[in-house]
Amino acid sequence: MRTNMKMKYYDLLVLCSLVCWATGCKQPATTESRPVKVKIMRVESVPIHQGREFSGTIEESVGSTLSFPVAGTLEQIRVSAGQHVEQGELIAALDESTLRHAYEAASASLVQAEDVYQRMKQLHDNHSLPDIQWVEVQSKLKQAQSMERISRKNLEDGRLYAPFSGVISEKHVEVGQNVMPGIPVVKLVTVSPVKVRISVPENEISQVDLGQAVRISVSALGGKLLEGKVVEKGIAADPLSRSYEVKALVDNPSGELMPGMICELYLEKAEERDSAIVLPSRIVQLDHANHPFVWVHQSGKAHKRIVEMGPFVQEGVTVLSGISVGDEVLVEGQQKVSEQMDIQIEN
Repeated sequence: MRTNMKMKYYDLLVLCSLVCWATGCKQPATTESRPVKVKIMRVESVPIHQGREFSGTIEESVGSTLSFPVAGTLEQIRVSAGQHVEQGELIAALDESTLRHAYEAASASLVQAEDVYQRMKQLHDNHSLPDIQWVEVQSKLKQAQSMERISRKNLEDGRLYAPFSGVISEKHVEVGQNVMPGIPVVKLVTVSPVKVRISVPENEISQVDLGQAVRISVSALGGKLLEGKVVEKGIAADPLSRSYEVKALVDNPSGELMPGMICELYLEKAEERDSAIVLPSRIVQLDHANHPFVWVHQSGKAHKRIVEMGPFVQEGVTVLSGISVGDEVLVEGQQKVSEQMDIQIEN
């Protein structure tokens, strides 16, 4: 009897399975996939710059470490790092009490020496004063005048002024600190314009000329391109690297470029320019066979195009074949598509 019940149980399972199959008892159908949103660029033939590329460092065009020529206690400092100052603006000042006392003493000595000189001059003019004494009076007056000038200069040197307009890049002292002559107080730099320093190998230095046009690309500013020109060309090679230091001057009206930034500098000559298809290097991908490819928009769908890459230039990477002028290449969202996938352009 148990055997009959088991057989009826299995028959019931089979019957239920058939009913479910016949009545469509299955997983609900997946919804139709939506088009992937992308952005495109129309392929054009653009001028390329085939000049030599160098890694460079941005630095100030003018820089000066300011210090006091006299010793004293710092009484005030009116600037901080990053602050812009104008030429002639007061930066810092020493406690001038000691310097002022020295100046007042020298001034008093000068007044006394001048008084003695006037009285002795009358005697000398009347031939009543020996020449040796007259020479001594003149000498003491000159000494008093020199001491007064020195003490007055020391008093003036107790205040530190900006020798040119610029930005404070470093501050080395604080109020109340004793400073000695020549000890750095602040560093003042000019960053409009800036200079870009590069090292050029000895076999290429002959191709660099003063006044030669350059372009720089700064990754910290999103690859922003700026133009400049060569203003310094070293004539002595570094003993270790056998390279020559070259500096270019680049305008920096907005102050975005700051000393220490790394950039790429392109040296070129006008006659070396050409035209080619150039794509942003970030949109070129590699397939499983290590072939470079891009995605192209055609009739609302994405299509894979194998491309042959040429040399890298400052604008991106040149493409020798695989795409043509007028093609629409995906530049955003290309990582989300596959062959024949529907796409929606958002440009």
